[in-house]
Amino acid sequence: MPLPLPRTALVVVCLTVAVSGAVTACGPSPGDRTGPGTLSRAIEATESASSVTVHTDALSLSVPMKGHVSRDGRGNCTARMSYGEAGTAEVIRIAGSDSYLRRDEALLRMQERHRGPEELDALVSALRGRWTKPPAEGPDTPPELALCTGARVPSGLGNGWDDESAPAEPTTVEGRKALRLAKPVGSEGETTTVYIAAEGPPYLLKIVTTGGETPGATTYAHYGRPVDAAAPAPEDVEDVVDLD
Repeated sequence: MPLPLPRTALVVVCLTVAVSGAVTACGPSPGDRTGPGTLSRAIEATESASSVTVHTDALSLSVPMKGHVSRDGRGNCTARMSYGEAGTAEVIRIAGSDSYLRRDEALLRMQERHRGPEELDALVSALRGRWTKPPAEGPDTPPELALCTGARVPSGLGNGWDDESAPAEPTTVEGRKALRLAKPVGSEGETTTVYIAAEGPPYLLKIVTTGGETPGATTYAHYGRPVDAAAPAPEDVEDVVDLD
């Protein structure tokens, strides 16, 4: 029997970074990257990448957020995000087709806790380990789908940065030549450090926030690789059509 979705989900999907676009960016030569507009060029190159995988390891409202999103410019996406003890969500989005959502038992019980004990146990039993096809638009769209449709880069990353306050310094990231830009942000002692590829397209490689209430790191990898977003097996999918 079709199972209902809640009208509101209790987990806030945040700190997710998904990159879309259809053209692989061609950046300036490495020698030009310490001049004006270093960060702006990196944001532009990352936004226009054909695909990228983004790894998140951070805290939000004291909740540990760990996961990854792989997304291409056509709309294909696979994502997995864990919210500490609150549980884990997985999303598959297929370009021009459906989106699928799977929640583990912890997340199901937290989000569906408004139900009575017997109804909740029955729902968890039915959905444990299974995928659903929730609506992609409208008030009943679960917020977890934003993992595959969210912001391209962190909101406000380029605001207030200039080449005098955050000069680019040479460094390496996992053996790869990079440029490092660091700047204090906010009023809680936070510092944001951005690492940009110094060779090839000037992609973002890593963004690290220290101090404050939302410390963590976002790492970009696998630029230009195909995203294998395949539909789950039909027997693993539970259609969701009755909304309460």
